[in-house]
Amino acid sequence: MASHIRAPRQWSLTKRETITSYEAWRQNLQYTLSLDPNFATFLIDGTTWLRLTNPNLLRGFQDDGNDVPEARRRTGQQKVTHLALMLGQIANFAPIVSRNTIVRNSTSISAVWQAIRLHYGFQSTGSHFLDFNSITLEPGECAEDLYQRLISFVEDNLLTHNGPILHHGDHIPADEELSPSLENMVVLTWLRLVHPELPNLIKQRYGTELRSCSLASIKPEISQALDSLLAELQSMSDARAFRAAVSNSRYCSSSHAATTTVPHQPTCPLCKQAGRPHFSHNLTSCYYLPEDDRHYFISKRHSPVHDESPPDTHACDSTTTLKCHTDNSDTATSSYVITRRVVTRPKVSPMLTAFFQTHEINMLLDTGIDVNLLHASTARYIHAPIMPCSQTVLLASGKAPLDVIGETHITLTRDHATLHLHALIVDTLHVDVVAGNPFLITNLDSYSHACNPPPPVLCPPSVPLKPPLAYWCATMSMHMNCISIYLCTCYSVIRLI
Repeated sequence: MASHIRAPRQWSLTKRETITSYEAWRQNLQYTLSLDPNFATFLIDGTTWLRLTNPNLLRGFQDDGNDVPEARRRTGQQKVTHLALMLGQIANFAPIVSRNTIVRNSTSISAVWQAIRLHYGFQSTGSHFLDFNSITLEPGECAEDLYQRLISFVEDNLLTHNGPILHHGDHIPADEELSPSLENMVVLTWLRLVHPELPNLIKQRYGTELRSCSLASIKPEISQALDSLLAELQSMSDARAFRAAVSNSRYCSSSHAATTTVPHQPTCPLCKQAGRPHFSHNLTSCYYLPEDDRHYFISKRHSPVHDESPPDTHACDSTTTLKCHTDNSDTATSSYVITRRVVTRPKVSPMLTAFFQTHEINMLLDTGIDVNLLHASTARYIHAPIMPCSQTVLLASGKAPLDVIGETHITLTRDHATLHLHALIVDTLHVDVVAGNPFLITNLDSYSHACNPPPPVLCPPSVPLKPPLAYWCATMSMHMNCISIYLCTCYSVIRLI
């Protein structure tokens, strides 16, 4: 009983096809055509024919000779007719390509397949291999489908012996096969497209297996555990995002705290409005503020705080008040009063006006500083000699050094007195000169002898003197205004009148 072999039902190509679907269509159609002995000859590799034109109506075919069995012997016209029928069947199932491209213009079965591949954009050329970089994981596509697309693309681009692509100018001796190294590269590309961090996780989890086998060998195991591996990567990403959010919140809070603790820079509206170069001081400490307004502001800011703790006569604080009489007194008397400690806001330090040649200089008397300071702009204005200096001046906090430009030695005059000023020149200063303890100690005798002799000053007998001086009291009597200044070696102002 004869058996008949039947091929699967052939289908037509659509407008969108992949390499896999196209190859399935081509192989099914080629198998169907090979079942007909009249078509089988044209499907053999290497069989060619000419384009159908008026001069080439037989397309290069000739009649078979006597060496061919009579049952299989055919004429040239019969061969052209069978070829036209076969090409017509192919065109019927490839409606997306022009019919004349397949029936009249083709020269071999390979040319027919290349024409169809060219329509879909995956013709076998050297540039087509670059499309491998455009393959990505599409939305809704599973990872295994992506791998099949990758491996099909690579297999389709393998070089063939009689193919149109040359390698280094020569045909390869045999059809290329998928090598293990190339298969490993496909698996690695697949892992990277599924998740960028997946290759690193695979290296960590399957490090023991990868010591003795290739990456492509454990691909089935990776496919089975892919969901758990992706879940682990997602949890790691969420943890990093949480830590980054916490770190950013701490940075923002610290930045906000740092900005809120910046001290306010004082500004004097009088000096700023007048265009003076130095206006970074409070209004109450401004030299140009009238005394009546100054006393009014100070009285509004005064806030006494009483302390009932007993005074310590051996300590240098404001509980001991020294009382001295000026030159107008006929008799020199001295007394002291022990009172309760009163904490008030700082008072304005006294100012002393002197002259350097023809330039007037305003000096702030400060008994709480161990050096004399001269503003750099004032030194340049009065043409004071500037000598190099290597000293460093720190503020009370000890963390903000002043920029010392140099030092100078100048002689000032006031009335009939000669005052010597040895000062450091700095850039940051809100007055022209700050006259500290060195200036007061140096010029006390010279100024006292130039004016009327001051009355004697007596310290409280209950306060013992410690060498060299525990308490040092002095009086500077000035010709036009009298200022009594009391100093001590711990640089605390006992009294300013």
